[in-house]
Amino acid sequence: MTVGIETRRMVLAGREWQVAGAAEDSFFAHAESHAEGMAALAAVAAAAVPEEGVILDVGANIGLSALALAPLVPRGRIIAVEPGPRTAAALAQTVALNGLGGRVTCAAVALSDRPGEAVFHDAAHSAGAHLMDPATLDAARLPTVRVPVTTLDALVQQEGLARLDFVKIDVEGFETEVLQGGAASLARHRPLVFAEFNAWVLQCNRNANPRATLETWLARFPVVHALRGAEPPLRVTQANLLAFLHDHLVLRRCADELVMGWEEGWVARWRPPSA
Repeated sequence: MTVGIETRRMVLAGREWQVAGAAEDSFFAHAESHAEGMAALAAVAAAAVPEEGVILDVGANIGLSALALAPLVPRGRIIAVEPGPRTAAALAQTVALNGLGGRVTCAAVALSDRPGEAVFHDAAHSAGAHLMDPATLDAARLPTVRVPVTTLDALVQQEGLARLDFVKIDVEGFETEVLQGGAASLARHRPLVFAEFNAWVLQCNRNANPRATLETWLARFPVVHALRGAEPPLRVTQANLLAFLHDHLVLRRCADELVMGWEEGWVARWRPPSA
């Protein structure tokens, strides 16, 4: 048991799991409240990933996403990436507690557009932890730690991945850098990419323009959908971009999950998620 890490049991996707985390971490304390989001993630992956598929979970936090995805790839593999030292320790423990060490590899690094080292917001509330740059709001007041940084392309090569079927990215505003650092792997393997789009964290953590960010993603991926709960996924294009942004900012409180790729066959196979 890692010092400062506790464990608890929870039900996720109809199964009981053991989850590790720090007592002061609200993401861990309220893990059950995140079950709906994990079910939405798993529903998309179930429509796109075969049993022998390979998944890259970027921003794995304490491991809820890895737990939701693991049953989908019994003959496949998951690479779970989490740079925060305390959270990465909890992630590794979650994986071990559930006997997933043979299929889930934990990588305690950050992904960006170039390798090196970066300043990371060392938040006790790990759900809000993120990489930092000079534009991060109130950066001088935040507790920090330095973390190693690599790229998605380098990680794919390091892990010897011959295939890549699905990439989940939730990195508090640094999603574009992850995509840039994985350009070669994305072009080669054409995985389905499930990414958080949050106008608030883009502005708070990066001082990035949400519209410009979305336009960049639309230019990179021919097919983009936004999840809408039990409703069919919404196709997002340049034609309805402003309408989507309006709803994102006004109705959805800056919280959207986008599914991006090169074809939309997964939509026909998608079924509404169940927590």
